[in-house]
Amino acid sequence: KPFVRQLVKKQFDRLGWEAQPNEAHFDTLLRPTLIGQAAVSDEPSVVKECLDRFHNMKTTEELPPDLRGIIYNTAARHGDEHTFKKLLKLHDESTSSEERTTLSAALTGFQQPAIIKQALSLITTDTVRLQDVGYWMAYSFMNRHAKKYAWEWMKDNWKWLEKNLGADMSFPRFPIYAARCFSDESFLKEFKKFFEPRLTPALERAYNQGIETIEWQSAWKKRDLKDIQSFFKEQNSLQK
Repeated sequence: KPFVRQLVKKQFDRLGWEAQPNEAHFDTLLRPTLIGQAAVSDEPSVVKECLDRFHNMKTTEELPPDLRGIIYNTAARHGDEHTFKKLLKLHDESTSSEERTTLSAALTGFQQPAIIKQALSLITTDTVRLQDVGYWMAYSFMNRHAKKYAWEWMKDNWKWLEKNLGADMSFPRFPIYAARCFSDESFLKEFKKFFEPRLTPALERAYNQGIETIEWQSAWKKRDLKDIQSFFKEQNSLQK
């Protein structure tokens, strides 16, 4: 995080939060990327601005469209049950598919186990449309605090997923959602144990891709982890 904060600082200081008159088109495109990276890296001033904007807003229209996801996700990472309820209310009241998808990323982005489980429990309810289930699962797996709960939820609710989404073209993606978020060889046995008895022609390709993904991510980790750790320790020492 300190390394990324250093990377984005110069350009973020130049661009700031607000669009400037006659600014270059690519600066307009760059601003959300910089703010997003600074927020994820816990740059204090950016986190504070995101939280202030979130807590002060009454409707989603009050936030710039290209910054809403950043603000929602930052609020979730630093939020509590009250934050979750506000995001859920915005989600339920929205008539925009794009906005509901953006909000689903935030609703599945909390760190607290109780809130993570609460978000997952909504998937089988009317709160989450069937066409959005894939987003909720993918985002839950991408949250490092939630991925183990997402994996247990998917195993426990596989029959529901199969019944409600088995004929959908997105269904074969579910094994990949799980596989791409784990980089330990120990997970490979668990992955195979669950999916092998449930394989269908539609799932077989995704299952094999999942195995391949876990294997090469594990290999990368085994090969590069020490070098990566050494690099960031060195960068940290230089910054001090």
